Amino acid sequence: MDNSTTSVSACSPASSGGHPVTDATETPSTTENVECEKTTNSYLWLFVLMGNLLRGIGEAPIMPLGVSYLDDFSKEENSAFYIGLVRSSGMFGPTLGFLLGSFCASLWVDIGVVDTDAISINPKDTRWVGAWWLGLLICGSVNFIASLPFWFLPYSIPKEGENQNQKISHLSVQGDHCKIDPPAQPQLKFSEAVKDFLPALRKLFGNSIFLVYIFLTILQYNALVGIITYETKFMEQQFNVSVARAIFLIGVILLPITILGMFLGGFLIKKFKLHITEMTKFACITFVAAYLLNLLYFTCSCEVLQVAGLTTPYSGIEHLSSTKNIYMASCNTDCSCNLDQWDPVCGDDGITYMTACFAGCKSSTGTGKNMVFHNCSCVEGQGHGLGNSSAVLGQCQRESCTKAFPYFLALQTACAFVLALGGTPTYMIMFRSVSPDLKSFAVGIETLGGRVLGGLPAPIYFGALIDQTCLKWGTKSCGGSGSCRVYDTKEFRKVYLGLIAGLRAGCCVLYIVLSVLIMKHFKPEGKEMTDIKNTERPTSKELDTANKKDILPGARTSEESEETFM
Repeated sequence: MDNSTTSVSACSPASSGGHPVTDATETPSTTENVECEKTTNSYLWLFVLMGNLLRGIGEAPIMPLGVSYLDDFSKEENSAFYIGLVRSSGMFGPTLGFLLGSFCASLWVDIGVVDTDAISINPKDTRWVGAWWLGLLICGSVNFIASLPFWFLPYSIPKEGENQNQKISHLSVQGDHCKIDPPAQPQLKFSEAVKDFLPALRKLFGNSIFLVYIFLTILQYNALVGIITYETKFMEQQFNVSVARAIFLIGVILLPITILGMFLGGFLIKKFKLHITEMTKFACITFVAAYLLNLLYFTCSCEVLQVAGLTTPYSGIEHLSSTKNIYMASCNTDCSCNLDQWDPVCGDDGITYMTACFAGCKSSTGTGKNMVFHNCSCVEGQGHGLGNSSAVLGQCQRESCTKAFPYFLALQTACAFVLALGGTPTYMIMFRSVSPDLKSFAVGIETLGGRVLGGLPAPIYFGALIDQTCLKWGTKSCGGSGSCRVYDTKEFRKVYLGLIAGLRAGCCVLYIVLSVLIMKHFKPEGKEMTDIKNTERPTSKELDTANKKDILPGARTSEESEETFM
C-alpha cells in the first residue's frame, strides 16, 4: 500500500517503528506470527533429505564398478584414455546443470504466483531467492531416464585385443552350426563377501601408496567441495556479480576447460604410454603449478562495500558512539528507523544506506524497482549539499571490483585447466598401485573416504569460518538471525582463499610423498614397470591361485581372460 502512493516518507518521526517502504521488508509482522509455529514444525525437509539419500545410493556404484568395468576389458595403454574420456564427458552434466541453475536462479522462487514487476529487488540483491525447486524436478526426471540404459549392459564383453583362440574356446560345434555359449555367471554369496571383506580391507590399507593416495583424495575433496559450495557466494560478494551470472560463467567457461584438461590428460597417457612413475611425476608437477597459480588469487582484491554507520561514517556528520545506536547519526536520530530492516539504497554520494530511513529521506517518487527517494538529510551529493540529495533502491556498485573480475576469471580458468590436466594421471595411480582383484574395492573406498571425510565436513567448517566475516545479519520474519547481508570482503577473501590454499598445500606435500614411495616401489625396465619388492613374479596360474583368498565376490581376478562380476 505504501509503494502504490506517489510519495512515501521513509523518515517518519511520528512512527515508532518506521515505515516499511518496499515489499522486501525484514520486519516481523503480527499477521505472520500466526504462521510461524506451523513453519517451524514443518517436516517437508525430510523429503529433500530422503531424496538426496536415494540419489546418492543410486549414484554410488556407477564410478567404482563402471570404471573397473572399463579397465578390466581394455588394453592397459588404452585404459587411462577411456577412463579420462568417461570422467571428462561426465563433466558435461555439471556444465548443463550450472546453466540450468543460472536460469532457475534468475527466476523468482514463486513462479506464476507473484507479480515479478511488483518486486522491488533484483537478482543482484542478497535477499533474492531463485526457483531452486525447478532444477530438482527437471534433473530428477533426466536422472531416471539416464538410468535405463544400465539395464542393457552385458555381463561380459571380449577384452580388447584378446586372441582369437580364446574367443573360439567359447564355441561349441553342433553339426554344421556354431553356437556361442554365454559365460556362466557365478552366484554371489553374502557369506563369502563378509568373509573376504576384512582381509581385502587389511590388504588395501597395508599398501602405503594407497594409504597416502586416500589422504590425498580426502584433502582434494575438502578443497573441491568448499569451492563448489561457496564459489558463487565469493564472486557475488567480492566482485559484485549476481549469483545467476556467476553460475552461468562457471558452467560456460570453467567446466568446459576442466573437461578439456581431463580429456587431454588421459590422451597424453595413451599417446606417450606413461607408466606409474611417469604418471606420478606428471600429476605432481601439474598440481604444484596449479597451486602456484592459486596463490595469485590473493592479488585480486576488492574494497569493502561502503555502508553508512557500518563500514564507513556518515558524510560530514557526527556519528553516534552509543552501542545501541551504532547505525545512527545526528541526521536520522528523529526518523525512528527500524534497526532490523534491510532495504539498501544508494545515495548520490556513492555510499550505501541500510534503508531510506537511515539516509534520512523525506519523500519518494515512483514504484517498485524504479522508486527514487528525495530530500535525504544524510546524503551529501555533488553540487547539492547536505540534505538536498536523492537515493535509489539497491546497493551502490563497486566499479573497481567489476573491472577486476575478468582477470580473476582468466586466472581461475588457467588454474582449472592445469589442475584437470593432472586429474586423470592421479586417478590412474590408484589402479596401478593395487592388486587387479581389488580395483573395484579400492575405488569404492576412495569414493567413500572422499565423500564422507571431504564432502560432509567441508561445507560446515567453510561456512562457519565465512560467517565470522559477516558485518550485518538479516532478521527472519518470525524473529531470529537470518542470512548475512554485508560481509567484510577483505576478511572473506582471506578466509576463503586461505582455506583452499592451506588444503592444497597439504596436497602438495602428499604428492611429493606419493612420488617418493612410487619411485621406491617401482623402477622402469625398458618399457615395463617392475615391482622392486616382487622381482620374482609367480606364473599366471600361481598368481591366480594365490589371489583367490583375497578376491571379493564380484571382483575380477588378475588373469586377463577371467570374467568381471558387475
